[in-house]
Parts: sequence; C-alpha cells; structure tokens
Amino acid sequence: MSRRSWWVVLSVLGASAVLLSTAALWLAAQALQPQPMAAPAAPLAISDLNAARRLINRDVLREAFHGEPLTLSLTASQAQALAQDMGTRVLHAPSSLRLSDQRADIAVSLPIRQTPWHALHPLGDWLNVRVHLSAPPSGAPVLQAVQVGTLNVPPVLALWVARRIAEARGLRDLAELGLLAIDTVQMSPTGVSATVRWRAELSAQASALLVPPAMVEALSRAHHHLAQLLTQPAAAQTHAAPPRWDPSLSVLLPPLMAAAQQRSLARAFTASAPSLQDEAARDNRAVLLVLGLYVNRVSLATLVPAARDWAPLPARSLTLQGREDWAQHYLTSAAMATDLGGRLSDLIGMYKELLDAAPQGRGSGFSFNDIAADKAGVRLGRIAVHNPLELQARLTAVQADTDLLPDVRDLPEFLTAAQLHQRYGGIDAPAYRAVMQDIDRRIAQTPALR
Repeated sequence: MSRRSWWVVLSVLGASAVLLSTAALWLAAQALQPQPMAAPAAPLAISDLNAARRLINRDVLREAFHGEPLTLSLTASQAQALAQDMGTRVLHAPSSLRLSDQRADIAVSLPIRQTPWHALHPLGDWLNVRVHLSAPPSGAPVLQAVQVGTLNVPPVLALWVARRIAEARGLRDLAELGLLAIDTVQMSPTGVSATVRWRAELSAQASALLVPPAMVEALSRAHHHLAQLLTQPAAAQTHAAPPRWDPSLSVLLPPLMAAAQQRSLARAFTASAPSLQDEAARDNRAVLLVLGLYVNRVSLATLVPAARDWAPLPARSLTLQGREDWAQHYLTSAAMATDLGGRLSDLIGMYKELLDAAPQGRGSGFSFNDIAADKAGVRLGRIAVHNPLELQARLTAVQADTDLLPDVRDLPEFLTAAQLHQRYGGIDAPAYRAVMQDIDRRIAQTPALR
C-alpha cells in the first residue's frame, strides 16, 4: 500500500474516532441532567408496610409453593412509599412511582458521581431514568417506553441491556422464571394488585436453575452429615445428651464446616485456585441452606425432589444463644445472602421487624436483637461466598454461640411502633442509626465474622 493510501486510511480512522467521540459526548449530554427527576423521600412509615405482611408470612408462602394463588394488594400511597424506600436503600437513589389505569410510570435518579461514569459529571449531576409499564389482561407487566434523560431508548434495546446485566449477575433465568409465575396485575390510580401462582412446572424449572447437579451432591452431603449429628448427639458433645436434645448452632456448625474444610484440603492438590474457591463456596452454601431450611422446619424436598428419599432429620429446636428465633433469623439471612446479596437480605430483615411492630400486625414487636441476628447472618453468608476457605477455617474453630453472634441480649426488643418512634425517632433517625452502628461494631468484633 502506497504512502498516500496509508494517509487516507489514517485520516478516515481519525475522522471516525472524532465522530464517535463526539457522538458519545452528545449522547452523554442528552442523558445527564442538572436536576433529579425523582425527589428524595422520607423513610418508609410502618403503616405503609401492613399490606406486605403476606409476603413474609411463612404459612402463606408455604401454601403458595403448593400452587395456591398469592395476591398482594397495595394502595397507591403504599406502593409509592415502598418503591421510594427500596430505591433509597438498594440503589441509593431517589425514585418515584405513579399509577394510572393499567399503567405505571417509574422514575429513578442516579447521582452520576456514584456510578462508573462519574468522570462525566461536568455534563450533568444526575442520570434520570423513566420507565413506562402497562398491564396486559394476563401475565407480567410489559415494558412500553424507556427514557434516559432526554433520550428515548427503544424498549427492545432496554430489555436487551437488562438481560445482559441480569445474565452477568447470574440472575437472568431466575428473573424470567419469576415473571412467568405472575398471573395478573391490576393497576389503577388508587392502587395495584398482583396475583402469583407457582405452578408445578415452574417448581421443576426452579429446581433445575437453583440446584444444579453439583449443588445437589453438596446438599446431600450436608443433609446426611446433619442427620448423623442430630441422631448421635453424644458424639457432638463432651457430656451425655439429655433425652430431648435441642442443639445450639455452635455445636452443629463446626463439624459440618470441618467436613467441608477437609474436602477443600483434599482438592487443594488437584484443583486450580478459582475452582477450589468455587467448590468451597458451594459446600458452604449447601451447609447454610440445609441448616436454614431445617431451623425453619421446611423440607429440603421443596427444592430437591430427590431429598424425599434421603435420611430423615429428627425434629429438634436449633438455637442460637438459647433462642430458636435468633437461629432462624441468623441462618435464614445467611442462606439468602449467599445468593440474593447482603443489601437485599438486610432490607427484608428490616421490613420484617417493622411489620412486627405495626399496630395492625400480629408480630411480637420491633426487636433490635433480631436485626442484629439478621445482620450477623448476612455477614456470614457474604464471607461464605467471597472468602469460603477462610470461613471454613473460622467456623471449624467455633466453640461458643458468641463466636457466631455477639451478645445482644441488652438491646431493646418487642417495641411497638409508637415506642420505636418515641424512643428512637423512627427508622433512619439519629438515635436509631446509633443503635445500628453499635450493632455493626459488635458484629465486626465477633470471631467468626471479622
């Protein structure tokens, strides 16, 4: 190729690069705006959560997994409050929801300085995203339009991007499965109602997605080891077991994790480092899931049909610092955090406590020590996945329940909504945040969770 030809090629490439850069800057300038579209909201009021109690009711959820329809209805103000609160707590961004006849408009304002595109902040401080949904006669809502700043994004492109993000996080198949479970959605200016039906074919698909063959093997090992520990309590204790033996978590968790650690050590000579980490995380997740289902008296067969033929687990009340409810909070949060992420698990735990405090509810009241058990469990679940080998070593050395959960007996519990507001100013008030910071400090000093 002649020198003149090279100059032509370089000129074209240079012009293309300038045009692409100019186009990218123009798109960024159209997408970014100086002001947020959604205004920051006040913390969620307890009264706005009452209608959501069915979502956390264990008996209702059990019926739903057996095919009974589950319907949740929210007033417009409740739906708006819930959307704003989740936007603030999950995305750290103000959001808004507006309902009309079979339509919903959702707006989220992301502060650009808190995103990977923070270098673009001179073009605008806010990335405003508006989504328009419509409700068909049956099935999940349909995406009608997406607007980013002043740019109109084709719904097909927006869905493609959403699927890529979900796929990168390993959630695409699970999200699509959840959408298939939606029977109907009714929206009006006064409220929204959704009915979900978990059909048998969805259970089979969910089992295949959530529990691949390698995970079934890990669950089987954890299940059978737990069965041995529960039927031979004397082997797990240094003294004779009473006729009715209700084990503490610090008695069961170390031998279960010691077995997982032995498998990790055996694989260390043949497996690559990433493979070793993945397999150790799977073993940890299996232990926490088996214990989490057991303490909540939910059969593993609901996830793994083959478990119906596995060794039965004796009925025991698994405790943490002498309390079964703390073991439930701790293990449920740990199991959820291994897959759902810590922030969402924290959110569900906080909502559960607020529901318990609601005047119209039937809960025992708001308990800071329950929140502590939730937060400690979330931290355990995070470490189980992100530092699996280190966690196996830590839990093998556990000797007492306080190695798993700090002593939180002094924290207030059974507070009504009025007492919570009177003493602490409600959620997110300075006094409330001070207690939460104290809980975080105690958890950070707990041997298994450091």
